[in-house]
Amino acid sequence: MFSRLRHLLAGRRARLRFDRLTWEELIVELERRGEGRRESGAFLLAPRQGGTDVVSRLVFLDDLDPNCLVGGIHFDGKAYSELWSICDREQMRVVADVHTHPGDWVGQSPTDRENPMVARRSHIALIVPRFARPPVDPSEIGVHEYRGEKGWVSHFGRDAQRLVYVGRLA
Repeated sequence: MFSRLRHLLAGRRARLRFDRLTWEELIVELERRGEGRRESGAFLLAPRQGGTDVVSRLVFLDDLDPNCLVGGIHFDGKAYSELWSICDREQMRVVADVHTHPGDWVGQSPTDRENPMVARRSHIALIVPRFARPPVDPSEIGVHEYRGEKGWVSHFGRDAQRLVYVGRLA
């Protein structure tokens, strides 16, 4: 009982929260879209109201820009207009983005560091290993927080797991 309570409390302190089905859908779709041989990605959306970062909507990059998955990701900036339209229509906000890397390394490449998908202070960028071949636990991902001119702060392992909660949302 105590470990369950501790797990729920940890979830309340996390920066991003997923119910298990949304997390699994994200991982399965990232793997499918990358076909096990190229990077794929998505924007993670939460309701505008409520102030919590419970991810409840996934918008995959290749749905916005069908030509962006070319090994790495080359996302056309024009595709942001559709993302903002989705956010306005559904009263959502972008709370993070996610993309995959081929191996176990989930640090940021120079391209990742120099080109934030959303250049807003405190935006979160997740990197998922092994082209998202399931299962993927939050302790395996990289969690990178954009700090504007100060660059990025990165979290791995247990630190990443503290920031990204997957489980029952109470």
